[in-house]
Amino acid sequence: MKKRKVFHVELKQPVDGKRHFYFGSKRAIFDVLPHEAVGITYRTLTNCVKLSNGPYENKKCVIRQGELITTNQIRAKK
Repeated sequence: MKKRKVFHVELKQPVDGKRHFYFGSKRAIFDVLPHEAVGITYRTLTNCVKLSNGPYENKKCVIRQGELITTNQIRAKK
């Protein structure tokens, strides 16, 4: 089994009709969503917020860190 970090961003105001986004890194959040929509910059999120201690919330979003558990899959050669 492998465990990977996953970041769930829940926007309070939808962007393109979507409120829930899932990312594999903090950097990916800001590659997809503008910091104005998230209400925090990448630098502040990485330097000042410890998501492992619990979710981060502001007026525009909630950001949670979780784990994605996958299995080690062996594919048969064709």
